[in-house]
Amino acid sequence: MVPTLTASGTHAWWVRFAERADEAAFLRGRSLAAALDRSLDSLGQSGLREIIPAPTTLLLDFHPEAPPLDRATLQRLVEQAMAQPPTQEPERCVEIPVHYGGPDLERVAHHAGLSPEAVIERHHQGRYRVLCLGFAPGFPYLGGLDAALATPRLASPRPRVPAGSVAIGGDHTGIYSIPSPGGWNLIGQTSKALFDPHTADLEKMFRLRAGDRVSFVPVNGPPRTEASIPSEGGQSRESPDTALMTTALGKRIHSPEGEPILRILEPGLGVSLQDAGRHGFRRFGVPASGTMDPVTAAWANRLLDNPPDAPVLELCLQGQRLEALRDGWVAVCGGSHPRGQAPYRAFRVRTGESLNFGPGDSGVWTYLAVPGGFRAEAFLGSRSTNPRAGIGRTLRSGDLLLRNPAGDWHPPSGVAARGVSPDQWVTDRDTGPLRVWPGPQWEQFDAESQRRLFETEWRATSQCDRVGYRLRSDRDAPSGTNRPTMPLIGPTQGQSTPTPEPPAPGGLDWTGGSLISEPVLTGSIQVPADGQPIVTLHDGPTLGGYPKIAWIDPRDLPRLVQRRPGQSVRFTPA
Repeated sequence: MVPTLTASGTHAWWVRFAERADEAAFLRGRSLAAALDRSLDSLGQSGLREIIPAPTTLLLDFHPEAPPLDRATLQRLVEQAMAQPPTQEPERCVEIPVHYGGPDLERVAHHAGLSPEAVIERHHQGRYRVLCLGFAPGFPYLGGLDAALATPRLASPRPRVPAGSVAIGGDHTGIYSIPSPGGWNLIGQTSKALFDPHTADLEKMFRLRAGDRVSFVPVNGPPRTEASIPSEGGQSRESPDTALMTTALGKRIHSPEGEPILRILEPGLGVSLQDAGRHGFRRFGVPASGTMDPVTAAWANRLLDNPPDAPVLELCLQGQRLEALRDGWVAVCGGSHPRGQAPYRAFRVRTGESLNFGPGDSGVWTYLAVPGGFRAEAFLGSRSTNPRAGIGRTLRSGDLLLRNPAGDWHPPSGVAARGVSPDQWVTDRDTGPLRVWPGPQWEQFDAESQRRLFETEWRATSQCDRVGYRLRSDRDAPSGTNRPTMPLIGPTQGQSTPTPEPPAPGGLDWTGGSLISEPVLTGSIQVPADGQPIVTLHDGPTLGGYPKIAWIDPRDLPRLVQRRPGQSVRFTPA
């Protein structure tokens, strides 16, 4: 096929190079990605952050501040790369033991017109190729599925799928590498961990890699999960030890280089360490993570003259209690603030002082900074944690937070506080529409759905967290769903998962049929079969198979994430 280009805003391009996710497409995509990387490098395109491969598409993600690449130049580079013969690379063969049986085995069997036993037989007799890693760290998209077993994804994804689940989604089969939301059909379980964040060796971190050959081996008895697979609560299966500092790698070590500055007395509805995020690893399925509202986080750092990407403490809604372990300064920016303090302020704390965060006036995410930033080991270049993916763990009562020892900050004499002008605050009171760009499937939605996206007053639902925000059309939502619903799932989904809300009419209609999974940008507005949009966020999947009608401009994304359940969300063309 002739490759097609689709722009996403001003800094990202989708390159579609095949119609079918087969062996030929895999070889072509691998060669195309390598050739484009070389060509862009020769042009001095240092703004290229990453090329993210998928079975039939590539996503070229450039830094937003880099000079944009024009369509004609990119089209020429793609055509030159497509003209080169595919390259062959050495292959590995990997066996995966599977305990077959799952909540969707009967559904797959019914769709195929087979018995469950026949489905199992056909599935394990297949020989598969890892087309790419994505969706979650180490999640393999496997080509080679028996065509009779191809089954559409669920109309609405489950809020939580256990790690190790073997599943079928459309024409592919795959293995959930971490506990995560997901809409594939679950037919079995493996005990093999696909992602080990506790090793610094990138080759050993992921059990599978693109190009591997995979076979499934049926086993009897209940599956036993390996210890390195993150548990349902998002932590590794080590017992907590609050006398030791947990690093961003999820390890427990004594850290003499950091200085204890705060103790967590109560984590409230969620608290985690975040910085500007990690970029360049989405080809392994590792999301960027980072602060949900980078604008507000940057203000907290700026009040203490920190670098804008210094690690901060991200607080979800309310209920956090922290104890100061030394005299010094902290900065708090966001909708919540310690009792007795004004919002968006840097102020002094004394040893033993308690910082109690009650219900804020507005917004969801609040940021606390300390001079020099918090101390944590980097994982793939970032100190952001994603406990559900095994990157760090959920912070609990008793945990100590360490400060960079080189981070002393001394304001001018007589300064008692430092603040941010209210006109710079990001709050949920700013209810103006959010700017969006067309998504890769924009033109495949009918005119009515395109119009409805902009004319509907959507509402944030109670199913909102660091992975994504589910929206619901206001006029058709069942009675009671427009009221603010607390709590949110929380930054690491360590809290209980809410019951999925029933499908509602008035959503967006997609009639284009099943899609082959493709890269997903943070801020993408995905549309599952129930028509109610899901906005993919910082800990969300790197690949997905739901159509993407639009993409929220990064400048407006902080305004979305600060909307509480029940609050209005409207869109306007960028």
